[in-house]
Amino acid sequence: MKRSKLIYPAFFLLALTLLLTVIDRRSFDRPFYKKEYEQNNTAEYMGMSQEDLDRTTDVLLGYLQDERDDIIVTAVVDGQEREVFDERETLHMIDVKNLYRNALLFRNIAGIGGVILLITALYGAENKKKILNQGFMGGVGLLFAVIAALAVWAAMDFNAFWIQFHEVFFDNDLYLLNPNTELLIRMVPEQFFYDLVMRIIIEFLGILAVTGIVLKLIPEKKEQA
Repeated sequence: MKRSKLIYPAFFLLALTLLLTVIDRRSFDRPFYKKEYEQNNTAEYMGMSQEDLDRTTDVLLGYLQDERDDIIVTAVVDGQEREVFDERETLHMIDVKNLYRNALLFRNIAGIGGVILLITALYGAENKKKILNQGFMGGVGLLFAVIAALAVWAAMDFNAFWIQFHEVFFDNDLYLLNPNTELLIRMVPEQFFYDLVMRIIIEFLGILAVTGIVLKLIPEKKEQA
């Protein structure tokens, strides 16, 4: 196989790295949480103050980012002080944290692999612009098609999409929470995740579009006389 053919898996891995980076950035965007809470009247729905909700959010996100070792937090809920999260929610968040760590590890490996393949594909090549554009269209195009299909699925039936996602990445049913007894599902309901997924997809596809335009604008290398 010609070295230039490595440009396809290179761009696929780099695009996947970008996607996971966007997911990481968006998933910990505090202003996004505040906006969603306001739109969904989350504090009222949970029976707690906005101050306690914000503090609970910081605990939850801090745990996922290894800033703390647990999600133990107390708040006044429906007029009574209690621990916000029960055992089932705690165990589910352990699973979520492990998934997050593995995703970051995979992202880093994919990014390094993509860069190595990119350098290898371009080393000594005569028409680097052509190779770059072909690699972008092929490698990124494949991932783009997958993301577009998932986006359509999520837009049409987000509930089915979300359940299938959990069944793929989790080996238990701890994600099936009861909104009558567990606050986590009230804190981040289906609408929250729908908005988050759509934001991730839009930002990711936007960056890819800009990247494609930039590659098209790279000047051709003039032949030396």
